[in-house]
Amino acid sequence: MRKALVCVIALVAVAVPAAAVAQPAAVKPVVVSITAVNARPVGGIKRVTVKKGQTVRVVVTTNVGSTVHLHGYNIEKPVKKGAPTVMVFVAKATGSFELALHPMDATLAQITVKP
Repeated sequence: MRKALVCVIALVAVAVPAAAVAQPAAVKPVVVSITAVNARPVGGIKRVTVKKGQTVRVVVTTNVGSTVHLHGYNIEKPVKKGAPTVMVFVAKATGSFELALHPMDATLAQITVKP
């Protein structure tokens, strides 16, 4: 019984620090904020580069349009005029992807995902 207790204490002493080290630090998403007026992004088309595996949070505020569409990822979000529209995705596919405001097909951003 005493040996079993010593073994349990030893395992706990080893496991607790290992568990603390194994936890990765929380990674903040890459945030892309875009304001569009009459289908034109204020300040021009946003050009953003992220690494594969990163979480990307796109926030679009516009006065026109019905949807925001990320080509290549086929993610589409309805737009509420004047209110922020949020699109969150993990950058899994590499390449360059256009974020467009539909139905006018206005380019808001170019998101490049590197390996």
